[in-house]
Amino acid sequence: MNFLIYKRYLTQFVREAIQNSDGSNAGISNYLWEKKVSGIFVQHRIEKERALSDARKAFDEHRHWPREIIISHLGITE
Repeated sequence: MNFLIYKRYLTQFVREAIQNSDGSNAGISNYLWEKKVSGIFVQHRIEKERALSDARKAFDEHRHWPREIIISHLGITE
């Protein structure tokens, strides 16, 4: 797994979720669970699946934390 590509997708998924949800942790989590990595010829499938899984896990397990803390915990800067 390429860590730089993983980090890029993790940042992309979290930013996309923040923009397309109501901004709450529950809304972000719901958006991430609706997101799918599908298709036969998906480039960087392993990195995308891992990034999406980690983002879902962080927002599910830490819903009571402030959003900035969760994002910092993931290693992302807004």
